[in-house]
Formats: sequence, C-alpha cells, structure tokens
Amino acid sequence: MPIAQLNRDKLRQLCDSRLEEARVLLEGKLWTGAYYLTGLAVECALKSCLASAVKEYDFPDKNFVNKMYDHNLEKLFQLNGALWVQFQTDAKPDSKLALNWSSVKGWDNEKRYDVVEELDAKGLYDATTEKDSGVVEWIRRRW
Repeated sequence: MPIAQLNRDKLRQLCDSRLEEARVLLEGKLWTGAYYLTGLAVECALKSCLASAVKEYDFPDKNFVNKMYDHNLEKLFQLNGALWVQFQTDAKPDSKLALNWSSVKGWDNEKRYDVVEELDAKGLYDATTEKDSGVVEWIRRRW
C-alpha cells in the first residue's frame, strides 16, 4: 500500500498490529524482528498523530509533509509541537515515562540489517508497551 493511502485510523491499526507481531516474535526469541517491529509501531503511532494534525481540505505545508516521511522517532515526535510539549510536561513528574522515552527514541530503522540481542529487543518492547508509562500507551491516550 503506498503511504499516500494511509490515514490516521490505518496507522493506529498498523501500530497495534506491529506490537502484536513483535510480542509473538519475542515469544519465539526472534529478537531482531521484534525490535524492528516495536520501533515501527511507535513510528506508526506518531505518524497517526501527525496525520490528525493535517486538516481535511487544507493544503499542508510541503516542508511539514516531507518531514513526516522520516523514520527518526525523536524528529517525528517533535514535529507535532503540541504533542511534544504535552509529553515533556508529563515526563517531568513521571521518571519512568522519561526513561522509557530515552530507550525508545534510540530505535533505528536501519537496525533491521543488524543482529539485535534479547535485552535490546525486550527493553524496547517494554519501554513501548508498559501499562502506565509506555511510550505508545502514552500516545494512545492522546490520539
């Protein structure tokens, strides 16, 4: 599916699907795939929020749209200014959320070509999905 056909609802669905796939891969001890899909889930969650920022019938700024195609999680998060400010506010008193973000923001799309160890794969997944302070869990409460 070309990315132009994606919308916020499809991106949310993909986020959930990628996390479920990552969980299954973790159970199967397939660390590299689990790591990659977990990070991809975060990317989909962030892009869902960015898609929500584009109003129907508005012609979006080309620079903004081009930046939406990035795979760097920190850049994507910061691109949605209001969401990023809210995250910064919420992470100050929630040291676990801040710690989880410090783990998640290091995800690298190019690691799909590397061998990822168990600790890295599980650490990323846990930082993403932790019930109260996981990064995607935090995003879900705001999308």
